[in-house]
Amino acid sequence: MRTAKTLRAGGWAVGVVGFGLAFAACATPPKPNELEAFEKIKQSANYQAAQRRSPDLVAEAERLFSKSQEEWRDNDLEDSRRDALMGQIKLKTALALVEYDQSKARADKAGQELRTVEDEYSRVNKDLTATQEQIALLQRLKDTSSQAAVQQEKMQRELASRDALGKARDKVAAAEIALKNAEQVKAAEYAKVEFLSAQDSLARAQAQLKAGDYAMAGQTADAAADQANRATQAAKPTYESSESSKSSQARNEALARDLSGIPGVQVRLDRRGDVQRAAVPLRGLFTRKSTVMTPGNDTVIDQLAAVMKKYPTYNVLVVGYSDNRGRRDQLLALSQARATAVYSALVSRGVEAKRMVVSGNGAEEPVSDNKTAGGRALNNRVEVVFLYQ
Repeated sequence: MRTAKTLRAGGWAVGVVGFGLAFAACATPPKPNELEAFEKIKQSANYQAAQRRSPDLVAEAERLFSKSQEEWRDNDLEDSRRDALMGQIKLKTALALVEYDQSKARADKAGQELRTVEDEYSRVNKDLTATQEQIALLQRLKDTSSQAAVQQEKMQRELASRDALGKARDKVAAAEIALKNAEQVKAAEYAKVEFLSAQDSLARAQAQLKAGDYAMAGQTADAAADQANRATQAAKPTYESSESSKSSQARNEALARDLSGIPGVQVRLDRRGDVQRAAVPLRGLFTRKSTVMTPGNDTVIDQLAAVMKKYPTYNVLVVGYSDNRGRRDQLLALSQARATAVYSALVSRGVEAKRMVVSGNGAEEPVSDNKTAGGRALNNRVEVVFLYQ
């Protein structure tokens, strides 16, 4: 008898249900939902970009897709679902890397535009310094002659106008920089009202500056800078949360890949409440009724410890399970002792003890029928469960 399992990875939810009935040998069964979902993912607009960015991942996803199709046509539905799900994980990972590259390119472009504005701002400051020096020179020539005085007055008016122009330009440049800062945290999406107000005010300030209304241009530019700063503050928490979520999702997918890379390990992804789980069942570590690990299992424990140290932020459950042969209290004690043995082996390999919680559940949560030796072998296991949101 096969049991139902639920798999989720970073927000993708897929149900895998074992079937006890076989389709007629001459008929093709209905296509599994997992395979249909895989076909839709392959239609992504970023598919070709993913092939260029991560050719190995996409090639492996294509291999799994073809394999899943063959298994579906051969009525091997459970293997078809499994390979379709593994292929989805690899293809979604490749697509996520493309999206990360695209986001980085947009950020680089915004940074270049910001540097251009800063250069213009520096140039305006230099113009203002030159103007101030000219004003100082005119002050020293004030009383040379009446004609010179008239000329000086005229020049002072011109210089005052240039000074007003320089100040207005400074304020417009400051507003432009503030708006660029808002763009970098996607204020156009996360603080739309404030961002559009800042854009409108900046456009009016630029028009007033061009028309020679320097005083009004400065006032309007100040308002635009204030609106842009408020848009930045309003958008920043949402932007940072979004970026953090993307980073966490990529890290969770990387963890699942590394765990799946351990030879002989089949990772089970599921969710319980708000907590996502990546469970690694370890079987064959103990003989019947023994709580001492048998020789020859060091490689699996070594590789599992290496993954745990590579991802030090994940909390881990070490849970022992048994078959149903024996009294409940005996089975609970046996499964607890076996979980403790695995825990101790991981600690001895450098895994932080405070990250792990050890428990024994006895014959609870069987994954197979206890009536057969094969089923009991599957139920006798220690699961190392990684927890994350």
